[in-house]
Amino acid sequence: MTITDFLFLLAAFSVLSGLVTEAIKKLIVEKTNFSYNLLALIVALIIGGVGCGIYYQLNAIPFTTNNIIYMVLMGLSSGLVSMVGFDKVKQTISQFGGSKKA
Repeated sequence: MTITDFLFLLAAFSVLSGLVTEAIKKLIVEKTNFSYNLLALIVALIIGGVGCGIYYQLNAIPFTTNNIIYMVLMGLSSGLVSMVGFDKVKQTISQFGGSKKA
């Protein structure tokens, strides 16, 4: 996997992880006392790892030890990026939309 591939997949998976996490948060609003950071990390690990595996399968890349390590690192990286970036994206969208909440 090249650096360009990693960064492209990281951007896609982090956006997807942030959106899925927010959707899950909307579904379990105040029903449970659950850490949203832990939820974001779990969702990002699943999306990053499975998404990277799908990328390998579609591009006929073998599942070697290094590629499996890349899958785990992709999950952790997308978790970090999605947790840091989603609130900023949400704030920016609300500012463009004219909403007073941010």
